Amino acid sequence: MFSRSPSVMKTGTTTVGLVARNGVALATDTRVTSGFFVAHRKGKKLFPLTDYAAITIAGRVADAQTLIDYLKANIGYYMNSWGRPMPIASAARLAANFMHRSRYFPYVAQLIIAGVDDTGPHLFNVDLLGTLTEETVISTGSGSPVAYGVLESEYSPDMDVEDAARLAFKAVAQAIQRDIGSGDSIDVAYIKEGEKYRELTPEEKRPLYSKYVKTVY
Repeated sequence: MFSRSPSVMKTGTTTVGLVARNGVALATDTRVTSGFFVAHRKGKKLFPLTDYAAITIAGRVADAQTLIDYLKANIGYYMNSWGRPMPIASAARLAANFMHRSRYFPYVAQLIIAGVDDTGPHLFNVDLLGTLTEETVISTGSGSPVAYGVLESEYSPDMDVEDAARLAFKAVAQAIQRDIGSGDSIDVAYIKEGEKYRELTPEEKRPLYSKYVKTVY
């Protein structure tokens, strides 16, 4: 039996997720690497799954894109079949089941799935073997040790979601300064209770770059 051993998974990236009192915030860098080769500087690692849920990816891009398409299709099917949004926990469990089923020939990806449903804001971590955990603070990728240093010193579950988005940006920015596998620019978005997925524009991020990154991209 052929398998892609989990030991070969090397994720040169930084992704961050936070649960705030009124929503969830996510941020990622945009550098795409293959070993020590920078393959792309504006790779997308943060995607909306629907108006009320989003996902970040680390690992192999093709594997992650397949998982995103699978989740989007099933979230849409659930809505059409039952007439109500799929709960965030169900979407995360669906991803975990799919990855666990493929564990002997795994999808080499680590996912953060976040969103707001009728039970409030939720944040889940899913690894390539299908392990699923719900968290309040998550960071993945090679820059995560640096990001966690920022998050654990400044995060509060009572913070507003806009403040959480700024903190997520700061955590990724600090990782970019110190991790060769992360870099170039930062995508950041949040989902606020009662509102839709919202990604910050370049104009909105410019003051954050000026404050937290030495070079403005």
